[in-house]
Amino acid sequence: MRKVVFKDIDGKTKKLMLCQTKGGVYLFGYYSLQDSSADWDHFFCTMEDASECCIEEYAINEEDWIIIADQPIHCQQDFIIPTRIKGREVGKPVFGHLQRFVRGQWVDYEIPEKCISFDGLTGDQRLFTTGLVFEYEKALIEDKAKAIKILKALNFDKPSIDIIIG
Repeated sequence: MRKVVFKDIDGKTKKLMLCQTKGGVYLFGYYSLQDSSADWDHFFCTMEDASECCIEEYAINEEDWIIIADQPIHCQQDFIIPTRIKGREVGKPVFGHLQRFVRGQWVDYEIPEKCISFDGLTGDQRLFTTGLVFEYEKALIEDKAKAIKILKALNFDKPSIDIIIG
């Protein structure tokens, strides 16, 4: 299971992600809003320990989190959209070179310049920048409450959400 929250934590950390693995749970912290590799991480033995830390240290409650899909094999767990190190799938990783799964195929990908604010970004730009575009599109069909939660997390105002969701 993975989940993400967008919140200015300390003036520097803009986003947190929890990622449950076979060995435990990683808490990833990001200094930018875009879908990218984490700037720091902590490891916990259980999801309960990680969640408790998030409540106590960062004032993140369970209802603040957005559940996101798990990554396919060979992908970086700290990205939202499936992203991998080029060549990792064949045992010959080329570190520093990423690929992203787009329209059914792997394409080379470079992380854009850090985005630390949603100011000046359109709704579509917010969804693409954060990597939540596919989670949002799926939620529009299957889970309107999740779609609304995503829009709220990306600082859409209520009138805009009402128009978008209908």
